[in-house]
Amino acid sequence: MMPTINDVQLVNSALPADQFDELMRVFPQTHFERLVEKKFRFYRTTFWFPLDRDPTNIFESIACNLRGLVNPSTDVIGVEWWFSVLQTNASPQWLLRCHFDRNDIKEKDPRRLSHPEKGSVLFLNAVPYGELVITDQVLSSKGTRPRQPKEMRFIRPERNLYAVFPGHLYHGVIGRMWRPLEDNHLRVSMAVNYWTEKPKAAYLKDSSECMDAFRLAATA
Repeated sequence: MMPTINDVQLVNSALPADQFDELMRVFPQTHFERLVEKKFRFYRTTFWFPLDRDPTNIFESIACNLRGLVNPSTDVIGVEWWFSVLQTNASPQWLLRCHFDRNDIKEKDPRRLSHPEKGSVLFLNAVPYGELVITDQVLSSKGTRPRQPKEMRFIRPERNLYAVFPGHLYHGVIGRMWRPLEDNHLRVSMAVNYWTEKPKAAYLKDSSECMDAFRLAATA
């Protein structure tokens, strides 16, 4: 049976405290801020970690720990991961428009597309808005169905909260919308997708390259 929006899972305090603190030490909020100032392309810097390999850095170790919470099928061969970094006041509407994660971003034919078995988001900090929105919509040969969602889940970012959802569902990040304007915050999360095949993207790097890619080698 195809998983549905009812299969969305939330795990509080997902990582052990010492590992979460180590993540914050290796990649502190101030470093995210510096990269944002330099217009670092977080959404064009993604990594592939094959699950038949032992972890070589903190991020791969985190992926292994999170895998235990997800319990993906034996068909999953690896994880694709990246950091989602958004300014909460960038727009009052969608900070990240709803989309489908897919194996080939250039492929236009829905019949040739596949999705991760599971999508997931580890929130690194709490912010006043910037909820992850997951809908019951799926991609069909006729486009997104249903055309308008019948069910939606709104997940507010909280420190060390882990959200897991069926990888074929439509999802995005909403802004403040009708709510009063708060001070701007940098919303930071680690996205982890569980794949039964390696996705195609020119910017997908081997996970062992992440420290250099994020200019973290000197601080690790």
